[in-house]
Amino acid sequence: MEEILKYIQNQLVQAPYRLKSYTQDEHGKKYPQRSIYIKVDKYFRDFLHNPSARDRWIIIPGLRGVGKTTVLAQLFLNHYQEVGDRRILYISLDEVVNILGSSLRDILAAYERILGESFEKLTKPVFIFIDEAQYDPKWASVLKSVYDRSNKVFIMCSGSSAVSLQTNPDVIRRAIFEKLFPTSFCEFLMIRDDKYPVKNLKKNIKDALFGSVSAQDAYNKLKGYEQSVINFWAQVDRNYLDEYLKIGTLPFAIRIKDEARVYQTITLLLDKVINQDVQNLGRFDVKTIGNIKRVLFLLAESEVVSVQKLSSTLGVSVNTISGILEVLEYAELLVRVMPYGSNSRKVKKPSKYLFMSSAMRSAFLSVAGNEQMFATQRGHLVEDIVAMTLYREFVASSRGALNYDSSKAGADFILIIAEKNIIPIEVGMGEKTGTQVRNTMKKIKTAKYGVVISRSPLALLEDANVIKLPLDYFFLM
Repeated sequence: MEEILKYIQNQLVQAPYRLKSYTQDEHGKKYPQRSIYIKVDKYFRDFLHNPSARDRWIIIPGLRGVGKTTVLAQLFLNHYQEVGDRRILYISLDEVVNILGSSLRDILAAYERILGESFEKLTKPVFIFIDEAQYDPKWASVLKSVYDRSNKVFIMCSGSSAVSLQTNPDVIRRAIFEKLFPTSFCEFLMIRDDKYPVKNLKKNIKDALFGSVSAQDAYNKLKGYEQSVINFWAQVDRNYLDEYLKIGTLPFAIRIKDEARVYQTITLLLDKVINQDVQNLGRFDVKTIGNIKRVLFLLAESEVVSVQKLSSTLGVSVNTISGILEVLEYAELLVRVMPYGSNSRKVKKPSKYLFMSSAMRSAFLSVAGNEQMFATQRGHLVEDIVAMTLYREFVASSRGALNYDSSKAGADFILIIAEKNIIPIEVGMGEKTGTQVRNTMKKIKTAKYGVVISRSPLALLEDANVIKLPLDYFFLM
């Protein structure tokens, strides 16, 4: 216990200095705050000024490398002086478990001794920041106990394993989840060049594109934002788009100039996800764990691969392949897009698997080692971005579902908003005529209107109730 007490005392003194490395570059320039920061900061401030506030256990889950530690560090550094040094604690459970050889329970017991009072007897609010929560298998029950013992404790924690973070019933009933996703193009520009988005433009584009009554209505609204879009892109280097597709969805990669080094780091991240996060679930043996990266490699080359084909190619049972894909989906490495239709159709037809971060697909493709591979796979990387964006804006918040048309020459995506508004979507880097969307809309008579996302200019296909949306617009969402 004495060793743990010394560790916490050191954390209380050193954390403000140690965390600066996550919030600023080597020249002392602060990294910009991403959109999630506004949300978590509000929870913090609400509790700080009203300790009886209900929302006092916030969890930030997400893929490794998306910047969760940076968000926690920014929040900590912006408030620790206001709170008081002993009443705000930052702990990384990676360090606690693997270096100190201790546990979250022991850490919090020692922290009570330093405070001089138990959590039940607190007279002033206390703020506890836990990073890499999944390293302690009992993190959920321990934090649940603290949460239940006192309403004067505010808990903010993050973790890379979305599986363990989101499936524990003790957590789901009490905590608020604020997922951190890979960086959007606008966030990429903020981090890279301090280029900030136009206020409300993202919301306006999203509302017009997916909340209009018809393609004509959507076109009229989007036309009204055309000049703002043109003005924004006039200040952006077009080469940044390829950089974003390749590596820009992971914030740490944006600050690394050497592309080969970025891919090496991503490979190490993937190894941690597979060998630590996934293995800790205890669902797979060592041989199966070894096949996970091979599954990802095959999906990087073609996102629609049947379970049966993967099973045959890898010599692994269908049930094992299904289990691997399920875990990779929950771990937020992949976005699963199921075929549109009845349950029987969904079972018979293969699902489509996109990468939550296009940088992950790019890292696998880099194994081929030539630019031609990137050129031929650019369309898949754009699909990853579209899938991640639609998942972030609709699926993750339970406001929509994402499917695809498994028929030949069918739509790449079918977005279903509020269980009734159906919008087929076609995606591509080159010129698109809307054939896929038209085909799907002939079968789905209740479709609201269709959307074609490509390099083509903003246009309305009146005869088909379809709008053509330039990538310039979509990347600002």
